[in-house]
Amino acid sequence: MTGASILVVDDSPVNLKLMRLLLTYEGFEVRTSGRAEEALQMLDDFRPALVLTDIQMPGMDGLEMTRRIKGDCRTRGIKVAALTASTSRFDNARAIEAGCEGYITKPVDTATLAARVRDLLGEKTAAPPTIEVTPPAPRVPAPDMGALRRRFLREGSGRSRAFLESLDIRLDSVRMSGQLHEWAGSGGTLGFPTITKLARYGEELLAESPLRPGALREALSDLYMTFDELIESEDIPEPDHVLRALQGKRIALVGLPAERSDAICAALGRVEARPLLFSITDELESQSIRECDLTILHVQPGMDAERLSAAAAGAGTGRLLLAGERADLMNLAPGMQSAAAEYLAGTWEPEEVLMRLALASLRTSTAAAPPKPVVPQAPRAEPRNGVASPSVLLADDDPIILALLRSILRNYGMQCQTADNGQEALRVIRETQPQVAVLDVNMPQADGYEVLTAIRAENLPTMVVMLSARQQEPDILRGFQLGADDYLIKPFNPLELVARVKRLLRQGARA
Repeated sequence: MTGASILVVDDSPVNLKLMRLLLTYEGFEVRTSGRAEEALQMLDDFRPALVLTDIQMPGMDGLEMTRRIKGDCRTRGIKVAALTASTSRFDNARAIEAGCEGYITKPVDTATLAARVRDLLGEKTAAPPTIEVTPPAPRVPAPDMGALRRRFLREGSGRSRAFLESLDIRLDSVRMSGQLHEWAGSGGTLGFPTITKLARYGEELLAESPLRPGALREALSDLYMTFDELIESEDIPEPDHVLRALQGKRIALVGLPAERSDAICAALGRVEARPLLFSITDELESQSIRECDLTILHVQPGMDAERLSAAAAGAGTGRLLLAGERADLMNLAPGMQSAAAEYLAGTWEPEEVLMRLALASLRTSTAAAPPKPVVPQAPRAEPRNGVASPSVLLADDDPIILALLRSILRNYGMQCQTADNGQEALRVIRETQPQVAVLDVNMPQADGYEVLTAIRAENLPTMVVMLSARQQEPDILRGFQLGADDYLIKPFNPLELVARVKRLLRQGARA
């Protein structure tokens, strides 16, 4: 039954385009209609194998259309399934009583839609060989949905703003309720679950009696700001090196909050990567996660060591990124910190996530490269209590930053030297060969890039972390092209620097 014809009936243009995109990609012949009356007229000379219909539509609703299809001897053989945002057993039972063979809940799960449609059509598919028990199929954004997502966000921003402005003039509750219902259905399917949540809350407020204008205004404001924030994340062009590193990659997002995963899924869509969403309750060693190229795990307070170890094993060596609050990441066991290819601490905006994913991907792809030549190192400082202390050079022309970082690193058992200009920093590195150098980009006499260039040209065995207030991607890329091992953007939390220095030290010890 591959290639079976399907008629999709929905008053939302976004939903129609989305369903046509998803089903056509799976090999079905798809036609669409925005009104039930028009759909019935189409059935005079078109006999689809299945009709997928929204229930709530202006004019004739989906259930009445189903009754007419099933009541006509010419069309009663057509199968009908309801598209519904309701999870109520009563509403779903009404769909079955009207004659529907089944229903599909909105937001539509793009990963399971084709299988659900084939099941409704009676098509049997061979079950894949079972290797192990796997979690529920993750949600994967459909191919080529970038333009559709951007259109949804732009229209949503304009209409939510118009609704806000209309509150002081005239409230059109019917129109607003219909639009909120549409956003609730389309938002989750397009990868924006926060939009779905806010729209459903708005629907609930409109249904209350008496109406609470203040709460409704706040809900619409939240929607408008969310639309605008997502538009900004969608429209920023990504650097070519990030696109090359992540294009086509499968990225597992494990336990991320909905408000974070929205923007990250959108950002990954821009670089043509495939985000797969997993709950923290899923099996973290599953085959589904193992098959992903990279995994972001949201570390939560109180997460036990066994769950973290399972996540590391499921992701594979060098492919796990730990995300969360700095304190939670700092309190992880050293072995778990060593398993992380990258940290996403604090805010981890979508652009930062893409950059860290790209770096982790590049490190994974070059892991098998020939080892660097071993260069004899100068004698380390005397061990303290029989244990050698790591040596770190801090180079920055800001004395306050130097004093703060030196104090914090020493509290974590590291020996620190300082320099307030590039030439002094390079002299100290040549003479003492510290394990890690933390270099500010903007320093007098020689900037951080020049110092880094000299370190690599002379094969000095010092790992380098770049500090910079510059947030443009080319500046970060330049640092890595010159041989930097990590970077931090000012202002930063000193504890994040500690975590990154410790990670580099552990990597150096294993090398």
